[in-house]
Amino acid sequence: MRAHILAALLRKEWDRHLANRGGVALGLLLVAAAVLMGALAPDEAAGSVGRVGGAHHCFVEFDAQTPLVAHLARHVPPELAGQVLFRPLADADAVDGLIVYDPGVGAIQVRQPPGGPVRVSVWYPDGDPAALARFEGWFWREARRAFADEARRAGRELPPDPPFGPDETWLVLEAHGRLRDRAGAAVPELAIDRKGLGGAVLDIRAAVATGMVAFALYFACVYLLATLTCEERERGLLLAQALSPASPAEIVAAKALFYPALGGALAAIVAGAYRPAVLADPFFWLSLAAVGGGFLGVGMTVAALARTQRAAFLGAMGYLLAVSLLLLGCTAAGVRWVPYLAVEYHGPRVLHAALTGAVSEDHWGHLLAAAGLAAGWLLLAGWLFRRVRH
Repeated sequence: MRAHILAALLRKEWDRHLANRGGVALGLLLVAAAVLMGALAPDEAAGSVGRVGGAHHCFVEFDAQTPLVAHLARHVPPELAGQVLFRPLADADAVDGLIVYDPGVGAIQVRQPPGGPVRVSVWYPDGDPAALARFEGWFWREARRAFADEARRAGRELPPDPPFGPDETWLVLEAHGRLRDRAGAAVPELAIDRKGLGGAVLDIRAAVATGMVAFALYFACVYLLATLTCEERERGLLLAQALSPASPAEIVAAKALFYPALGGALAAIVAGAYRPAVLADPFFWLSLAAVGGGFLGVGMTVAALARTQRAAFLGAMGYLLAVSLLLLGCTAAGVRWVPYLAVEYHGPRVLHAALTGAVSEDHWGHLLAAAGLAAGWLLLAGWLFRRVRH
């Protein structure tokens, strides 16, 4: 690498961006929006983001494979198929000893210690006690049927339902548990808890700031890099650079230095306008480097494969839409491992944690995953860029 050639290539990139009025205007609008958000919004959380239609998935978690759990697994109705997920409590995702769930996901935990009461814990998404209504209705109906089968096998019958409404099905079983001694029914003693999931309510400002920071990186490292590189190819400038004393490695290095720096500077301005203290957090800069590196690899891959500026624009926007649909589809279908292969899955998590100052051990894992995926994208982009015909 020759420093004077790299300096000339970087100066060329800077001059071309100053001449690109649309890109400059969009960057200034992004900064202005961040400044207004930081200046006009209050410091505390501005509210919570609600869900439409309650929880979309519910885990049934158990400490042991009992007849009750087996009955529940056999009697999931068609309308809840794929939305009710069974797993042992030992296999649940935990951070610092606490089980964590994705947004819009609740849980019904069943613990049946030998000789003790059956403890049923219902964990509903915070702020919406009715979010698990359809899952709870199914659970308590099938639980009563399981207990009725057990009673019949013992030669006894359950007492009639107490006079509760259909939306209070869980009270029916609780009442049966209390009537056990008097009625002689084979209903185990029940201990029922209903609690909202812990964790901070989503801050709208933090969510918007995270999106703006991620967009700043994507705008510079994917959109601008791909479209302007293909514009150079269309005008013959890329071929002229290839015929100049600059080597292909130096051409790629200049772009790899310029675009992440541009996107990182824009992202830092946005983040600093939201919370100035984040600029002193090393985790924030590591997050920018990991996410920016991943987007750089994506942008260079698009630039290597696209032949025209229009194709580069469509490729950049198509990639963003395809990944968004993939992540949304996997979340709706309960697919857990495929999203881990996308930088866009880990990036918003680490950026949000850095912006809110709530970094945990789990977020360091997401940071390492984002860095690994970024390295993979950069290797692919470098391989393609060396072999493309300019």
